[in-house]
Amino acid sequence: MAKQLIAHGALAIFSLGVIAPTQAQQAPATDAAARAAARQGAGASTSEQIDKVEITATRAVNAVDVQQVPAAITVLQPEGLAKFGLGKLSDIASLVPAMSVQEQGAGVNNITMRGLVVRGIVPSEIQDSSLVAVYVDEMPVTLKSGNPDLKVLDLERIEVLQGPQGTLFGAGAMAGAVRQITQKPDTTDLFGSVEAVGSRTSGFGGNNGNLRGMVNIPLKAEVAGLRLTGYTGKDSGYIRNDFNGATTNAVSTNQGRAALRIRASSDLVIDASATASNIKGGINDAYAKLAPFTTFALLPQQSNDSLQLYNLSVNYDLGGAQLVSSSSYLHRDTAYAQSAQYPATAFIFSGKNPLMASAYTIGNAVTDFAQELRLNSKSSGPFKWTAGAFFETGERKLRQEQPTAGFDARFGETRNFPGYNSQTNDGATTPNNYFSGRQDTKSHQVALFAEGTYTVFDKLDLTAGLRLFKGTQDFDLHFSGLFGNLVGATPALPTGSPEVSSSSATAQGANPRFAAAYHVDQDHLLYANAGKGFRYGGNNQPVPFNFCGVNAPSTFAPDSLWSYEIGSKNTLFERRMTLNVNAYLTNWNDVQVFNRLPCTYYFTQNAGKIRSEGVEVEGAFKLTRRASIGFNAAYNHAYARDAVVTGIAAQNIPAGSRTPYAPRIAASATVSYRIPVAGTDEVGLAASYAYKGSAYTNFAAAQGSYSEIPSSNTINATLSYTTRGYEVGLFGTNLTNGNKVSDVTTNSIAIQPGDTLFMARPRTVGVRLKARF
Repeated sequence: MAKQLIAHGALAIFSLGVIAPTQAQQAPATDAAARAAARQGAGASTSEQIDKVEITATRAVNAVDVQQVPAAITVLQPEGLAKFGLGKLSDIASLVPAMSVQEQGAGVNNITMRGLVVRGIVPSEIQDSSLVAVYVDEMPVTLKSGNPDLKVLDLERIEVLQGPQGTLFGAGAMAGAVRQITQKPDTTDLFGSVEAVGSRTSGFGGNNGNLRGMVNIPLKAEVAGLRLTGYTGKDSGYIRNDFNGATTNAVSTNQGRAALRIRASSDLVIDASATASNIKGGINDAYAKLAPFTTFALLPQQSNDSLQLYNLSVNYDLGGAQLVSSSSYLHRDTAYAQSAQYPATAFIFSGKNPLMASAYTIGNAVTDFAQELRLNSKSSGPFKWTAGAFFETGERKLRQEQPTAGFDARFGETRNFPGYNSQTNDGATTPNNYFSGRQDTKSHQVALFAEGTYTVFDKLDLTAGLRLFKGTQDFDLHFSGLFGNLVGATPALPTGSPEVSSSSATAQGANPRFAAAYHVDQDHLLYANAGKGFRYGGNNQPVPFNFCGVNAPSTFAPDSLWSYEIGSKNTLFERRMTLNVNAYLTNWNDVQVFNRLPCTYYFTQNAGKIRSEGVEVEGAFKLTRRASIGFNAAYNHAYARDAVVTGIAAQNIPAGSRTPYAPRIAASATVSYRIPVAGTDEVGLAASYAYKGSAYTNFAAAQGSYSEIPSSNTINATLSYTTRGYEVGLFGTNLTNGNKVSDVTTNSIAIQPGDTLFMARPRTVGVRLKARF
């Protein structure tokens, strides 16, 4: 199968060529007139040619044409998403077929790429390292199962890098990276914008509204500039609680950002930024056996996400090289509360009525500091290089509680334990609380990296890179309460025994990368690359044998992969079209396999080998000066190469089993047309369609926890009118309600009404008004 796939991919590559990004991003304006035109709302270029797309993903001194980079990279234009009222990570994923996002609520999400995934979202799992790195400029902000939902970033473009980026971006980019590149302050002109959006969501939904503002202030001409942005918004809930008839999962967002640029000299540029965000929301869950978009919760379900990001970047021209320093600090506090009446009643009171009003609560406090120093060559000769060092240190404190009204009295009665008290007898932090968990981690990593490219005969670029890294993690855990103790309290022995675990693990290694790019001419590129990705190991939370009957391993080791890709990038028909194709093969070894147990505990072990094969196609075509289309598609076949024996028969993975959460086929298309009217006014029409194939929540049905995530069809459309510095637009998203379920948690509790379904926002229509000055 693999040989056939690579053969077909190679044939497609050499017959078609490889793709340019679907959403063209015009090269930055270089003069004041062009900048002013852009600020007044001028649309895309009226040229009959595709705009040049420049990126900084190569970490070179200057942005480079994406069509000259030997890798699969999709570039998205934030303005194109904003016209539809979109901008979340899941919206980005709908236009990048290689990328998928599972989403359970605001900021509760998981990014996968090219089928490299073995588990879904587990909010209490802090050891599950990310496979896809998320960056804001030079800042790493990745957090598995909880990448921040930032709507205030004032983006210039979004770069999605498919495949391992272990050399330049490190261990968190084992499957790819998403880079959000912000607009930088202008030191010359005063300008700004205000945008108001109002919309309504169908079904149980209601009115939504948000307001966004930006102002650029030149503090000193040609020397210093300040760019301020703010966002506030409220999105209605669309899930109905059958317990009380209330609509849940509404989201309230308040965010602000300040960016400062100082041109201290012709050789020295300093950028500083501070971003603050607070998001209050709910959980997008419904039950499969209730009416559509309906849940049943005895207690409120809510989340709160407070985030601060700080960055200081320095660019200094040393003559023969450019020095880049990036210092980042992240502080994030999240709180998550889910009504858990079904597991509380089932696991402790055998499913007998009444249902217990129990809350599954998780608090996360994360701090992280990252420092990168990088040197980039400026030579115009055949050899160009990048070298640097990276240091990161962070702490994460997770607190988990299960407060349950009336628990102590009912437990004491049913277990013949008069006077039972969760706090006194089983060490919970409060009475009426059957689980208290504390998990603290401290991690440090250092890395040295270098990459060089040598050009032979002006046609062939040969690239080699290497990253050397070492990481250490200290882990401390304390579980108590009836469900957290190693041995629970009894009338005969009225004091339980808490689970306690402390350990430290260190891992080190090397990530090499190789690439060859042959420039047939300035419009046609053939390439091949190979790279290694790596992920650190970790520590398992203890699994109490008295509840689960399993002796789980205390730690798991690192895993790694090698990925091979061939492709071609071509610009056709006098730069009116780009068409790119690539084929890849990835072998992932010592996979960190996730084992979810019926007792609700889980553990990770190194037990698998996965292969991911695929072909990706992407293109854009300028039909006329004012009409364009874009399309992309991906086929992925990711599966277990060998049978995986976990030590638990029900968790064994049969050879050939398809990886979970990985759609086999995904595709999207966009069309846009601009109609000139009086003067410089114009009417804009645009529509997009995105398809994601179905996926499953586990490798095989025999393992349990196996449910289908259905395929989705998302149609969006917008109509806008632009006059001078104003723009008014109508938009509709998910117009046919073809995108319903974004994630599923398989039900294992008899009294629960079916699987837990996490629902996407239904059809939403609205109006936008934007003013620029």
